[in-house]
Amino acid sequence: MGGDHPTYWIDTWGCQMNDADSAAVARLLEGCGYVRAASAKEADLILLNTCCVRAKPEEKVYSRLGELRALKRRRPETVIAVAGCMAQKEGDSLRRRAPHIDLILGTQRLHRLPALAQQAQGTGHAETDVLLSADPAGQAPSWLGSTPIPDQPLKALVNVMQGCTNFCAYCIVPYVRGPERSRRAEEIVCEIEALTAGGCREVTLLGQNILAYGRDLSDGSDFVELLTMVNGIAGLQRIRFTTSHPRDVNDRVIEAVADLPKVCEHLHLPLQAGDDELLRRMNRGCTVEQYLGLADRLRERVPGVSLTTDLVVGFPGETEEQFERSLETYRRIRFDQAFTFAYSPREGTAAASLPGQLSRADKQSRLARLIALQNEISTAINREWVGRTVKVMVEGPSESNPDRLMGRARNNKVVILPKADLAPGALIEAHLTQGRLWGWEGEFA
Repeated sequence: MGGDHPTYWIDTWGCQMNDADSAAVARLLEGCGYVRAASAKEADLILLNTCCVRAKPEEKVYSRLGELRALKRRRPETVIAVAGCMAQKEGDSLRRRAPHIDLILGTQRLHRLPALAQQAQGTGHAETDVLLSADPAGQAPSWLGSTPIPDQPLKALVNVMQGCTNFCAYCIVPYVRGPERSRRAEEIVCEIEALTAGGCREVTLLGQNILAYGRDLSDGSDFVELLTMVNGIAGLQRIRFTTSHPRDVNDRVIEAVADLPKVCEHLHLPLQAGDDELLRRMNRGCTVEQYLGLADRLRERVPGVSLTTDLVVGFPGETEEQFERSLETYRRIRFDQAFTFAYSPREGTAAASLPGQLSRADKQSRLARLIALQNEISTAINREWVGRTVKVMVEGPSESNPDRLMGRARNNKVVILPKADLAPGALIEAHLTQGRLWGWEGEFA
């Protein structure tokens, strides 16, 4: 590989878990002597860390692989690796469509990347490793918590567990991430202490099914105990976590969010549909009334809490009446924000073979109606906050207007403020003056 040190480049698609995995791989590579390239075309090793929850991110990966074909012709020594959920699902079939791929690594095999890249560079040998296996100790691999690199950012994503065993009918995650595997609490705390010492002030704890944390451990740990331990880390200012299954939000979790001062007032609770029959066929294990009761309890115990969600339209067999009932449910719950999607069949999941698959036109029409409703609700909620004062963590200049500052309130909403000489991480009080779809405009209180 060229230069004094081999170089790498990582492209990432998908969720925050993939972002965290990519950051861990970067630390791993840099620990082996790699340095980050200025661009993909200058890298000795290119990693595509992929997602397959829906069809669209897969299409983006194939498009990117098409772009890299010409680079591989010009620089055959460049190692191209595909990893993550799409690699886990597709395996060797990826190479049949893109034979210039050198390495295909599944979700539990990313730690092999440095060694396999060196091997591919030296011999031209291509390899596929998509083995899914539980750690002998029943916990997530320790390489995810490798030593943080210097100059940590203000915020960090921290994987605390991987995998899921819920098997929702539409979801590919249990098949590509494997069963739930938790990291030891002490290891997580040590990593966050190191992040904090490097300047990090906010962490987001990540897991595909995070409230199941600790169920696979033999020491009796659970997520509330982990939250309590992280809350005690000196210098850390804010704690967030995602993703939570609604049926796992018990009174202990609610009390932890209410009582632990560093835990922010924001829960991401995917509902997916607002009709009981759809929820039953999705295997969600939760009814509309149960969710409404949970939302009421959270709002009563945690004033100002922001509730966000994931919503799917066009699940197989969804009727117009069921869709309308879902819209009425969303009007009743009033989510602060929703990530909305048209159902995308995933081969191997229960829903992919169900009858009643809707047309793309029907799904897109319903998605547009859902987005319009949610935009109306989000804007109305934010306008109701005008006149209040919130605590904001400054993140830096606004991307859309560098002459203004951007920060976030504890409930994870963006606040745009006048320009001021404030360093990232500063905590200030902001008086909210305008409610927007995306958050608020404000002034210093």
